[in-house]
Amino acid sequence: MPPKKKQFTYGTCAFARTSPAQLAPGTKVLNIILPFEEALKLNLAVHECVSELNSYNRSTRAGRNAAMNLTVYLDMNRIAVNEDHV
Repeated sequence: MPPKKKQFTYGTCAFARTSPAQLAPGTKVLNIILPFEEALKLNLAVHECVSELNSYNRSTRAGRNAAMNLTVYLDMNRIAVNEDHV
């Protein structure tokens, strides 16, 4: 298997805990609790990504398909903000 390509991230933050603590197959909602300082980091990362998406030409297919990806690493208690497409 080829090595994973390194992805650019607009920022990451740590979260304190999730609720429910253990995910079950029937879990439909996951609450993520962030300390205030980490919430500010997430806010900045989301803002930077959305600003970049807003700079794209929306009249093109690539511009319309641009999207933001929130990656939640449950094992590391981290959230990363990346650019993606629909």
